[in-house]
Amino acid sequence: MVCRKSNEVVTGGPVKGAISLLQEFVQSSTKLHLPSNHSVLQWKFDTRMADEATLQFRATVAFLLEGVPHHAAGSWHPSKKMAQRDAAERSLQLFMRRWSEEQSKDRKEPAPDSDDKSLAEEVQLLYAYSRNSGLCGATPPQIEVSHPEDGSGLWQAHVELEIMGVPHRFKGAAMASAEDANIDAAKRVLWYLKIPGFEDVFELDLKDPALLSLKIPPPAENWAAPGAPAADAAEVAEKKTAVMRVQNRLQQTFSRRLRPGQSVWEWTYETDPKDADWSPLYRATVQILVVGKSFTGEWVRGQREAQISTIGDVMLFLDACEEGDTTLCGSP
Repeated sequence: MVCRKSNEVVTGGPVKGAISLLQEFVQSSTKLHLPSNHSVLQWKFDTRMADEATLQFRATVAFLLEGVPHHAAGSWHPSKKMAQRDAAERSLQLFMRRWSEEQSKDRKEPAPDSDDKSLAEEVQLLYAYSRNSGLCGATPPQIEVSHPEDGSGLWQAHVELEIMGVPHRFKGAAMASAEDANIDAAKRVLWYLKIPGFEDVFELDLKDPALLSLKIPPPAENWAAPGAPAADAAEVAEKKTAVMRVQNRLQQTFSRRLRPGQSVWEWTYETDPKDADWSPLYRATVQILVVGKSFTGEWVRGQREAQISTIGDVMLFLDACEEGDTTLCGSP
């Protein structure tokens, strides 16, 4: 699991520093006790030029909380020490105070209420919970399934979800089918949220490389995109909802052809190995298997932008389908 920066920081805290407090909090994990000679907090720093003469730093802290790898990013600061302290303070704010408050509330088991009954029950439950939960701000998750880059041919799903106002990204296990990948990722998120009925879904895999070596693998590239200026907030929100709107259109258009549990689309991404700039060049391809169509966008900077580039072609395709062009969409 990875979580990006929170907009809140701890204020008026105790004399002990935030980094020491976070280390003690992680060490108090009941399911995994770390050896005394192990680095409880693992740090990484990104840099950028705020202007022609000002260098800024952003810290990412990685740690094993109850055996689950977490990455949390702070905001940009003029020194590494300030960036490090900021990331620790934000982690404490989220995991110590806000999670504790949320866990003290009564939890009710969500009931599936998705309009798309072809989705697996676990996926429907995740949609239902996120839409009706104050914890998730009534914001639906984004679920994408694609092939991992290891060439295994398996499927892996990623879930993006806001929890207490903080964007989180979860990764499921590699599975033999797209449906199984979606179910696995949804179950992991429901387990993480401690939804009734899912508390005992998973046990720690003590043979996991992250637990054996105690070295937490890095998250996916560009997982913690820099915070957008306030003036760009509407544009960022529009891009996120654009993908969901097109997904809903696809589900409505081809609802009679989708098999139970079948995903309406499948996404894959490729990066340009010759490109050394940041952020990386991405190209996205989406497959709409129910009609045997695939669309590939342009090479653009950033995975989200690559997806938006491809979405434009899918919208044109849907427009043609809704106008009755059976040469493109086939017979219903």
